[in-house]
Amino acid sequence: MPTQRSDATGSTGKNARRRAKLPEHLDPGGELVTGDTELDGALLTGPPPDPEDERVVADVGLTASRWSSGRLTGRRFRRLRCVDVVFANCDLSGVVLENSGLRRVEFRECRMSGTVLAGTRMEDVLFLRCKLDTANPRMIAGDRLEFLDSELGRADFHEAALKRTGIHDSDLSGADFSGADSRGLRLHGSRLHDIKGAGDLRGATIAPDQLVDVSTALFAASGIAVGDRR
Repeated sequence: MPTQRSDATGSTGKNARRRAKLPEHLDPGGELVTGDTELDGALLTGPPPDPEDERVVADVGLTASRWSSGRLTGRRFRRLRCVDVVFANCDLSGVVLENSGLRRVEFRECRMSGTVLAGTRMEDVLFLRCKLDTANPRMIAGDRLEFLDSELGRADFHEAALKRTGIHDSDLSGADFSGADSRGLRLHGSRLHDIKGAGDLRGATIAPDQLVDVSTALFAASGIAVGDRR
């Protein structure tokens, strides 16, 4: 029986990611994204107002909302809570999340280079065609995450919990999985050249055509060199 795979429109199987649920009608509300706010059923566009405290936005809750073409480069969010939220075509490069939680959230074609997600609680989260090179998801508490057709070069998954996670058809060149909990992690179709922490991918599943990259990384981690006889 063929293995079931997830796609951009939904997932299949007992560990399927639950999709974000948005109402048919959303009310414009981009000017309201400041500290200590709760938005439900909002349509957000563009950047939020500049916060007064060194670009830090604290205690924001977004529910059943969509944020399109947001420019949030370098913003710092403290205690951001998102449930049933879609970020589409947003620039989140260098964004920092502190003590935050994401549930049923989708990032679609977002630029997230250098984004810091360290320690974020993430459940049923999708990254579709996102640029996540040098991103920092260290020590995230993840369950049912999907990375599809995304750039994850040199991403830092150090000690990340990647429970029931799929990273498919993505570039993971130079990514670091040291200390990660990889039980249930699936990596089919992804480029694994020069990954770090390959020895901590115990419990992960790869395809036969990925054996060379993973084996090379394991040899490098063990100090075994591969070369011609001299």
